[in-house]
Amino acid sequence: MEQLEMMTPLDIHAFGIEIVYKQLEKDGWRIETADGEADLDSEPQITAMKDGELAFFIVRTDMYPGRGRFDEGMDVYERLVRHAKAHGATCYFASVGIANSKGETEEEMSVPVKGVAYNVQFEGLVQMELPPAAAAETAIN
Repeated sequence: MEQLEMMTPLDIHAFGIEIVYKQLEKDGWRIETADGEADLDSEPQITAMKDGELAFFIVRTDMYPGRGRFDEGMDVYERLVRHAKAHGATCYFASVGIANSKGETEEEMSVPVKGVAYNVQFEGLVQMELPPAAAAETAIN
């Protein structure tokens, strides 16, 4: 019987970065940096330019039925947005969900096996902005 090799959380993260990378290229972004091998805490995963706009991309990926979520908290969120602004960049969040296409049941679709095809759920980018109070505080400082 064939031994299945499972994807690690880092493999899943890298796969999501690859999906977003390819979509950004398709949409005309020029990729400056992309680190699919970065640990899960490295931010941003992708930096790119398009029409004079520098952008930082934060990518989160999860297995079916989940979708990548930014759940590190408001402090980390604000730090990332401030970091982007300090570099003259816009910050974007990309949520990716992947499902094992060989799976015939809900449970099988959630199994992260290496070397199989995946169905991908990626509905675009969400611009990350500071909430009004934090933005006003940044403007004062």
